[in-house]
Amino acid sequence: EGLIHVSEISWAKRVTNLQSIFAVGDILEVQILSIDKDARRISLSVKQLEVNPWLEAEAKYPAGSKVSGKVRGFTDYGAFVELDNSLEGMIHVSDMSWTKRVAHPQDVLKKGQKVEVTVLSVDGQNRRISLGLKQLEPNPWAEIAKKYPLDTVIETQVVQQASFGVFVKIDDNLEGLIYASEIDKEIADKLKPSDIIKAKVIKVDVEQAKIGLSAKI
Repeated sequence: EGLIHVSEISWAKRVTNLQSIFAVGDILEVQILSIDKDARRISLSVKQLEVNPWLEAEAKYPAGSKVSGKVRGFTDYGAFVELDNSLEGMIHVSDMSWTKRVAHPQDVLKKGQKVEVTVLSVDGQNRRISLGLKQLEPNPWAEIAKKYPLDTVIETQVVQQASFGVFVKIDDNLEGLIYASEIDKEIADKLKPSDIIKAKVIKVDVEQAKIGLSAKI
């Protein structure tokens, strides 16, 4: 008998459920990687019978290109997208929306969903492809800075509290943060989601895509 380690099943796909790939009694073609006579161990591989797709990944998926894929799974910080039968990429939560804070990728995407994405970078050596969802649209922050100049007072709606401030909705497509230092603690403690609170724009960071607010008007 020999052992096919989980890392030797596919060049690119994350294999988490072996039963979905193999069944007892299946006939497999494998490559012998090593034989350890002392330990009576034979290491085998399935993926070594195939051409390593990462060798051509950078040429096949140049940065800036738009590609289609299917969402295969999630982590707390992003979504895995299958680009073809051999390669996967990752959409980080920070690359899902220009203006909204994405708490979890499942708030935006569903498993099995077909998506169009922009290739941000390909690292063939480390087998990583970074993908972006928001990059399909123009960066709106230059216009946001014009629309909400410093010292503008606006009505906002409470979304969520955090130790460093209060996240608020400025409009349907934009969220901002009232800094903890810019709101009285007694007022902050009483706020609930959907409450309306007036705030003043004190910072617009186009590079970081963030808008800072103060409730001390």
